[in-house]
Parts: sequence; C-alpha cells; structure tokens
Amino acid sequence: MPKLSTAKAQFTDLRLRASRKLGLANSPTGATVGGFDALAVLHELASSPQTAPDALALLHELQVYQVELEMQAEDLRDSRLELEAEMRRQLGRYAHLPVACITVDRDLVVHELNLIAAHMLGISREGSYGLPLDGLLPPQDGAILRGLIARLEHPRPVAVAALQMAPRNDVARAFRVYATAAPGEPFFLLVFCEEPIPPHAAQASGLNASISSSSTAED
Repeated sequence: MPKLSTAKAQFTDLRLRASRKLGLANSPTGATVGGFDALAVLHELASSPQTAPDALALLHELQVYQVELEMQAEDLRDSRLELEAEMRRQLGRYAHLPVACITVDRDLVVHELNLIAAHMLGISREGSYGLPLDGLLPPQDGAILRGLIARLEHPRPVAVAALQMAPRNDVARAFRVYATAAPGEPFFLLVFCEEPIPPHAAQASGLNASISSSSTAED
C-alpha cells in the first residue's frame, strides 16, 4: 500500500507542522473532530469544571485543525502559481520555436500554431483557429498533408514529406514536413522545416507562377 503510506506520512507531517506553528510540542492523538460538532462539544465541556481540561484539549485540536487547513490552502495556492508559471513558459517556448509548428485534427483544421507558422501562412494566430489548413495552401500541398496524416494511422510514430508551397500567393518555398500524433489527443503536430530550393527548381516555380498569372489575366 505505498500510496496509502505516502498519504498518511503527508498528513502526519502536516499535523506536525501545524502543531509547531502553534508553538506546541505535541498534538493530541485520537480521531479528529469536525469543526461544527467540535464547537458544540467544546461549549458543553467548558461549562463544567470537571470537564474543563477536556475542553482545553479539544480547543487545541481545533486550533491544529484550523492551521492544517490554512497550510493546505497555502500549499495549493503555491502549487497553482507554479503550474500557471510553467504553463506560461511552455506556451512562450512553443510560440517562439524557430520552426513552424501547427496542430491540426484529422480534417486538417487548425487548432494551434506558433508565430513562425502564422507568418508562413500569411495570417494572424488568432484568425487561424478553426480554419482548414488545406484551404490556406495550394491544392497539391493539401493533398500531401492529408497523405501525411493518413500514414500515421498504420501506426507510425513520425511521417515525413517534402513539399514546395507558396501560401497566399507568396514566393514558393521548400519545406520538409514532419508529422506525429499528439499523445492521448485526436490531434496531429506538423513541423515545417524550410529548405533551400535548388536554382533550377526556383526558376521553374517562377515560370509556372508567370504562366498562371497570364492565364488568369486572359480569362
């Protein structure tokens, strides 16, 4: 029973700390008494000289109990502040990672993304939540990302794909995309690492963009 022993040890330590805070060396043993019931018993005991010592012992128990609660509340506040601070640190680290990170569901709907990912897509972080990622990219890029997610269902810890994309009619850029399933959640984390485009590929991309622009103007 390791968990029960640990909990009992923590309670004993809390009782000892509370007793020391009250300036008392020892805490009375026996069953603890609830606050409301103890006050009623205390009044009854204190009204008789024969039971007055018992009233003092019960008062001591109530004081220790009160200090225990105050210390528990203080510990909980400290733990909450530590957790909140750690959460802020982790969120800040995620937001400022030097690679584009996007969290999506199976339908490529955006649930989270960091600053570089928002810049890459040409949108704000706040305006991206709930948008389909493939709707922000050329059709061929959306198909590649869907295939990447499908490869994780087999299962596979990490799937990798290379693609060139020009989000929001930007200049074509080459990326190696790493995808993995979020543990215990129905989401997938996509990491986009930019790679240099070979000169001949960049020229071909520019030519294709010019042809596409000319075709649109003629229509």
